[in-house]
Amino acid sequence: MDELRRNALAGKPVEAPYQEASRFAAMAASAASSELAELYMRVAEDQFTRTHFTAALQRFSWAADLSDQARDYAYYIIASDGCDLDEANTKWLKAQIERSGWFTIGKYGEDADTAAWLLVQHADRDPAFQNDVLRVLASLVDRKDTSPTNYAYLYDRVAVNSARPQRYGTQGRCTTSGIWEPRPIEDPGRLDERRASVGLEPQAKYSARFTCRAAALTR
Repeated sequence: MDELRRNALAGKPVEAPYQEASRFAAMAASAASSELAELYMRVAEDQFTRTHFTAALQRFSWAADLSDQARDYAYYIIASDGCDLDEANTKWLKAQIERSGWFTIGKYGEDADTAAWLLVQHADRDPAFQNDVLRVLASLVDRKDTSPTNYAYLYDRVAVNSARPQRYGTQGRCTTSGIWEPRPIEDPGRLDERRASVGLEPQAKYSARFTCRAAALTR
């Protein structure tokens, strides 16, 4: 695990599905500014940790031969580290936005917009911050200064965290029968129409990509 972490956070080639962490780490090394470098490095850590969750749950990579007890212990340690990481990333991003505004596509590029969005998406311990960012992104979508797909994911995240129906069907849960299903959705008859408007695939195809154990991926 330590070797995998060192390589991924150095931007070196790593095994699937840790490549996203390595990709952001490589971008951090060549970033045009210190703020972009820190953003990308924080997201590299975020993606690495969340991939660890999935590895433990599904027993692949370093977790392939773990006993049930060892896997549960590993998952507990990873979850603890992930909570601390999310809180630190939220604190940093809030200060960054207050100082310089959002990482818009026009000024920083699509990768920076997505990187900042990932940190907000995982800031569930600060729903007020998520809601504030959602309002900012709503004003940027029409100007094409943020990804409409990312906006849809955050809209649903804020709605679900506020016990309201989501709009785009991106947030789900496992049923007792082991099937992934979306949480309550507003006007479900027009769901696929709304999803298409923000670049999302039809709901049935999206839902089919999840299993009960795979529902805790990076988004």
